[in-house]
Amino acid sequence: MTIGRTAHLTQPIGKRGTCQSRNRCMRGCPYGAYFSSLASTLPAAEASGNLTIRPFSIVTEIVYDTNTQKAKSVRIKDAETGETHEYFAKIIFSCASAFGSAQILMQSTSDRFPNGLGNDSGELGHNVMDHHFRLGAEGYDDEFSDKYFKGRRPNGIYVPRFQNLDAATKKTYLRGFGYQGGGSVENWSRMIKEADFGTAFKAAMAQPGKWTIGLMGFGEYLPYHDNKISLNTEKLDKYGLPTLTMDVEWNKTNSKCKDMMASAEDMLNAAGFKG
Repeated sequence: MTIGRTAHLTQPIGKRGTCQSRNRCMRGCPYGAYFSSLASTLPAAEASGNLTIRPFSIVTEIVYDTNTQKAKSVRIKDAETGETHEYFAKIIFSCASAFGSAQILMQSTSDRFPNGLGNDSGELGHNVMDHHFRLGAEGYDDEFSDKYFKGRRPNGIYVPRFQNLDAATKKTYLRGFGYQGGGSVENWSRMIKEADFGTAFKAAMAQPGKWTIGLMGFGEYLPYHDNKISLNTEKLDKYGLPTLTMDVEWNKTNSKCKDMMASAEDMLNAAGFKG
């Protein structure tokens, strides 16, 4: 087990401060220590004087130039007015998430790329991979029962992959998984199921809950050609663009689920936590 990795500063850089261990990572870090586009890259781009942000812009396609054999522009539709605009650049980055980027490339057809920009292989949209998530175990401990907080690290714990590394750790499934996790004290939400009221209930709400620790498994989903997304040109969205059809099934060779839960339970039991 090791501490989780966090992209945060240990010394000031420009207008960004250092980590204050104030447990505000989820709010985007008011000190700018935790990396985010709002705290780091966007302010840097704005300071360069070369940044223009155009909101309400729906990308419809990336335009291919047959003369240069390169992408030359991005065509967009204004989400409020419906007007079409085209923006030219030497380099174009597609940062529209996995499915959004694939959709834009599939919509970007030309004589050179009739099945989508760069799709000579025909693999665009295929091999959709998710990951195993929210599979693990949780336990509690009676220590620190009078404490509300212990430590304010900007991250939890991490258990690296330990299955299928060698002959001794060989499993029936392929590859493996790791765990993310951490400890916390139960809050007021633990009393929701009680549906209680009165003085005793109010007093119970004022006391710390149990300290719990959880291990949540993360494992990769293996690629299969038949797991794919495709354009549905018959069902359009409100901008007149094709919608995405997903055709994905859970393959039996991805069955790490039981081991992800059992191994987490074994480790917590061995460490003395209760279920």
